[in-house]
This record gives sequence, C-alpha cells and structure tokens, in this order.
Amino acid sequence: MSNQSALPELEDALRKRRLDVERVEDTFNVSQGTGIMAHKAHIDPRPFLDELCDTPLERRRQIEAYVSGIKYVLLEPSRSSADEWDFVESAGRLVPELQSSTFGAGVRASADENAWTIDFVDDLEIAYIIKLDRGMRVLTAPQVERWDVSPDRITSASRSLLFHKTRNLDFKPFTAFDDVRRLHSGDGHDATRCLVIADAFYSDISPQFRFSLPSPDHFLCVFDSDPSSLQQLRQATQRVYKKADYPLSSRLFRYQTGTPVPLQEDPHD
Repeated sequence: MSNQSALPELEDALRKRRLDVERVEDTFNVSQGTGIMAHKAHIDPRPFLDELCDTPLERRRQIEAYVSGIKYVLLEPSRSSADEWDFVESAGRLVPELQSSTFGAGVRASADENAWTIDFVDDLEIAYIIKLDRGMRVLTAPQVERWDVSPDRITSASRSLLFHKTRNLDFKPFTAFDDVRRLHSGDGHDATRCLVIADAFYSDISPQFRFSLPSPDHFLCVFDSDPSSLQQLRQATQRVYKKADYPLSSRLFRYQTGTPVPLQEDPHD
C-alpha cells in the first residue's frame, strides 16, 4: 500500500482522538489543547505508512497504536517540566500502558524521542505514562537513562496505582456468552489490568483461569478452562477484536506464577 492511499485513514484516526489536524501535503500539523498550554507537533507519517500491512484489520491496528503514541505525547502540556522529574518525583504517578508496537513510532514522530517500553508478547509492548496534575507524559528512554534506576524499580512502581484502581472492580457477565466475564472500569485501560489482576484477585484466580485482551477497553475471562468455556471466550474475543476501533490481541492467555502468558492451542494447556 502506498503512503498516499493510507493518509485519509490516518487523518480520520487522528480526528477521532479529538486532535486538531491540518494536512500539509503528505504531512500533518497536529495539536492538543488550546492557548499557551496547547501542545503541537508536525508529523511526517510517510516512513510509518510505507511499512503498513495490507490486511485491513491489521492496518487499522497499526494505525490506532501509532495515533495513540501521538495522542499521549500531545497530552503533555507544552510548558510541562515533567521531562526533568527524577524517579522519586515520578514513581507515585507512573502507570503501565499495553500497546501494539507501532505506538513507539507515533511517539518518535511527535516527540523526537523513543518511548521506554518493555516487550510483552508478540508485537505488544508495555509503555509507561506519568500522570500529571493536568495531562500526562510518555516515559521516554532518555528520561529513564537519566534516572539511572533498574527496570524492576520502574515496573514495580507503575503497578501500584493501577492495582488500587483495579482491586474494587467486579467481574460482570459479558453479552450473550454465559461463561464469559468482563472486568471493566470505563477508563479505557482494562487490557493493561492483566498486569495486576493476579494480585488484585488472587483468591479468584485458579490455574483454570483464562483471559483475553481484544481491545484496550476489554479484559474478558472465564474461570474454568473446559472446552465449552474456552470456545465461548474465543468467540467473544474474536467478536470484539474484529469490531474494535483499536484491535489489540486475538490471543487467549493464562497466568503462570502471576505473569500473563499466551495460551497454546493445546487442549491440555
């Protein structure tokens, strides 16, 4: 696919994120906010668009992750000093964010810096966000380098806020699938909750617990891994994944000592 033919898709995705967009030939001037605090960036998406998959569903997934990276960068007010914060100042405000790998390309295009990420599974990565009093900041590789702390300290700190926003949620029935449950908060970060659910609901998570992350706003699960329940979970996952604005993963997962791992297509897994 040529980058020219994908530009309208990208422009539409940017506008859906409530960004102000001005197209300049094959590039975009993009901004978030108004007045002196507005954050603006000039985006040249052609290197990214040249690498897009031809499959419509996967292309949508790549574009949405890319736009997510741009949006998060622009949510930091233009006069923010959070790039100068040290680890101690940032630790209580850190949250993880599960994203497809093209999120990083969106961050680079709008911030001229690499996001600091950790591999999750397949092409999914965990990015890290610093919550500000107003807006938020993507944690970047140069900032982490200045912190001079171990990755374990960063990831441990980031789990705390997400844990406390997760532990009081309830598993609710999901649409027409009798055995499928959804954990939903309405904040758009339910898939990322997979990082803390084994701790937040330790008494409910048995070795038979299975789950999926079909969009950033969906954590679907079954409490029993019998064939009927797994089939329902697969069907529900595919339904959400195919219809989502931002398809995240069509995989099923299980927990292994509290860590999410992909479910192998083995009936005994």
